[in-house]
Amino acid sequence: MRKRIQAAKLPFYTQRMTAENWQAEGFPSLVEAESWSGRGCGIASLRMVLEGFGCDCGGQWEMISKGLAAGAYQDGVGWIHGKLAEMAVDFGIFGEAKRGKTLADLQKDLENGFVCMVSVTPYFRFGQQKPDGSFYGKGGHLVPVYGCETEGGKAVAFLLHHPSMYAAYNVPHWAVASEEFAPSFSGNYIRFRKAGTLRQAAAADALAMSRIYAESWKVAFRGNVPDGFLDGLSEEHWVTFFEKTLTEGSLSAKLIFDQERAVGAVAYGAARTELPVGGTLAGSGGDYSAFGEVASLYLLPEYYDKGYGRELLENVRDELLENYEGVYLWVLRENIRARAFYEKLGFVPTEDACLCEIDGKTLTDIRYVYHKYK
Repeated sequence: MRKRIQAAKLPFYTQRMTAENWQAEGFPSLVEAESWSGRGCGIASLRMVLEGFGCDCGGQWEMISKGLAAGAYQDGVGWIHGKLAEMAVDFGIFGEAKRGKTLADLQKDLENGFVCMVSVTPYFRFGQQKPDGSFYGKGGHLVPVYGCETEGGKAVAFLLHHPSMYAAYNVPHWAVASEEFAPSFSGNYIRFRKAGTLRQAAAADALAMSRIYAESWKVAFRGNVPDGFLDGLSEEHWVTFFEKTLTEGSLSAKLIFDQERAVGAVAYGAARTELPVGGTLAGSGGDYSAFGEVASLYLLPEYYDKGYGRELLENVRDELLENYEGVYLWVLRENIRARAFYEKLGFVPTEDACLCEIDGKTLTDIRYVYHKYK
C-alpha cells in the first residue's frame, strides 16, 4: 500500500524573470532580472521553503541581494549550500547542508519532518545530450522536495516543485518516480526545519535546564572562565537555583526542544536588583527598573548557529516588551559569538559593566539593551 509523507505545504515560485514579473519581484531593471533568470534556482527554492514555514522573505531580488551580501553565490560555482542554510537561520529556520547522501538518507529526513533543497539535474535529464553535443551530468539545479510516497517502507516517488528559466519546465507539485529521480540526484542537499518547539519551564525542569547550562558553559567560556571551575561544573550545579526561582516566580523560563530533547533554555523576568554572580557595577548604571531582563540563555553546544537561540530570544524578548519599556541582558565581554548574536537581533551595548570573580579571575560582563521604541 502506498503511503504519502508531506513535511510541509510550499508555495511555488519561478526563477524565470520576464517583462511581466520583474517589477513585482523587486528588480531594479529588466536587464538585471533577466541576468538572474538562469541562475536563480537556489533563491526561488529557498523562498518556497521559508514561506512554507511561515516566513515572509520578500521578492526574488530582495532575497538574491541578501544572498550576495551573505556570500551565498559565487560566479562559476553557483549557490553555496552552507551559506543558503545560514540564510535560513536568519529567519528562525534550522538549515544544514548535507553531502554524499543517498536516496534513503533523503527519505529519512523527509520522514523526520525536514523539507529539503536537493541538487538534481535540470528537469531530470541526466545522461541526455545537450544542444552543444555535451551531456547532462548529476546535479547543478536546486529544487525544494517537500515529501515522498513510499511503498513497503521505500520511497517510490519524491514530491517537489521544479523552478526553471524556461516556461515549459516550471512544474509545481511534481511527483517524480524514484527511478527517474535517482540518476539525476547528486547526493547533496540542504535540509530545513523550524528550529524547535517552545514550552514554559516549571520547577520540575530544573535538572534539564541545569544540564544545558553546564554543557554550554564548558564550551562557550573555555579560555575565559578558569578551567578548574569549568571542569568541576556538574550538571546539577544550577538545580537548586532554578527550583527556587521558578517556584517563587522571581524568574520565568522557557525550554526549546528538538523533537523530545530539551536543547536550550532561557530565564527571564522583571529587572533584578542584584547583578550576575554577585558582581559589582562599573559604569553609569542608569535606571532600568521599567525594563525586563533576559537573565540567561544557553544551548547545548551542538545546537549553536541553528536557529534555536534566535527563536528563544525573540520569543522572550517580544513577551517582555508587552509589559516593559525595553529589555536588557549581560554578556561576557570576551564572548564574541554571543555579542554578535545579540547585536544582530537589535541589542545595543552600553557603557555599563558588571565585574565578577570566579576562582580568583575577574570577569567583565557588558550590559546590552533593546529599546521598545527605536
